[in-house]
Amino acid sequence: MEYVIYAAYGSNLLTERLLTYIKGGKFRKLPKWHAGCPDKTEPVSLGWKRIPYRVYFGGYSDGWKGGVAFLSPEMEPDREYHAVVRLWKMKREQYKCVKSQEGTSYAKEINLGTLDGLEILTFTSEKKLNYNPPSKLYMDVLKEGLKETTGWTDEEIEKYWEKFLK
Repeated sequence: MEYVIYAAYGSNLLTERLLTYIKGGKFRKLPKWHAGCPDKTEPVSLGWKRIPYRVYFGGYSDGWKGGVAFLSPEMEPDREYHAVVRLWKMKREQYKCVKSQEGTSYAKEINLGTLDGLEILTFTSEKKLNYNPPSKLYMDVLKEGLKETTGWTDEEIEKYWEKFLK
């Protein structure tokens, strides 16, 4: 079985949200039901790191009622704007399954190198979308996910997300 590391930067920072894609079901009050992956094995969190891409909010999600997180298609030179990603070790087929459930808005794959011999992969939009602010519900999940991922204080979490909301 081949494993990869999925670098999550949006709602999939939060274990509970990612497991909706792996195991199936609904996430909290969102209307969409997810089929889940054929292999329901839980991924393993390998911590987090910063990557040289900027998070931005664009598109529109009916479930979240606003824009959602994407990574800029080009590398970000300013370290202040490097994105935090959570590293999830999972089977390659699970990664493909999660990506397909995220939908066609996330068609571009980015290879972020390797860790312990495993590819680090993530996905975003093919081209930069117009800015669309996220809903409070979505931001609350992003903040919860970042807290679970990093252990940062609420103040540090606010400061991190605030810079991407412009």
